[in-house]
Amino acid sequence: MLFANIYKQIVDYHNLKNPYYSHDFKNIHFISMSTEHPFEKGSKQYEFIKSDLDKTSKNSSINWIIVHQHKPLYSTKQDKKEAEQLRDIYQPLFQQNDVDLVISSHNQYYERTYPILYNKEFEKDTNKKVEPQPIITNPSQSDYSDKDNGIIFLTVGTAGDKLDPVKERPNFYVIQESKFGFLEIEIENDGKRLIGQFHTNDGKIVDQFTVNDT
Repeated sequence: MLFANIYKQIVDYHNLKNPYYSHDFKNIHFISMSTEHPFEKGSKQYEFIKSDLDKTSKNSSINWIIVHQHKPLYSTKQDKKEAEQLRDIYQPLFQQNDVDLVISSHNQYYERTYPILYNKEFEKDTNKKVEPQPIITNPSQSDYSDKDNGIIFLTVGTAGDKLDPVKERPNFYVIQESKFGFLEIEIENDGKRLIGQFHTNDGKIVDQFTVNDT
């Protein structure tokens, strides 16, 4: 009941018809997903995102596609089963339509992956699945081309709530930091270069990466 009340307040405040939507800002296309509403294949949200991406990927005026949502597709702490469901459904779709960044929160720290491709997990035996082993398309820690055909996943759960310690460190993450702060994204070079920086509250930049549309 509490979630329903908060959801209604947010939707009414922003004058939204749905909890998922998209919009353009200059040469960037943003898609806002709702991981708290049905997202499986065949759902209204899935069909909206699929149609939206198909249209956007054909728009020559858009250089960057950024998806953002609450719960992550790769989780090193909470709701791992739901993260698996999300990436099984959406990461192949995102790759087909040249999504550049996927930004989430939920886990209370900051982390960024290398550009990675989907690699479906398989069962070691009848009861246990292996941990995610995505394919790293560029081993650089900070400089990328979007032609690498990989997606960078970021968790930015670093504002307001108590921070969590980072306990799991998979090899497809460049950085994981439990510090309060925010992610800044700038577009330069006539819209062809995306620069991301994570600033901590004490004024330090603990992560920086560049993606070039070449």
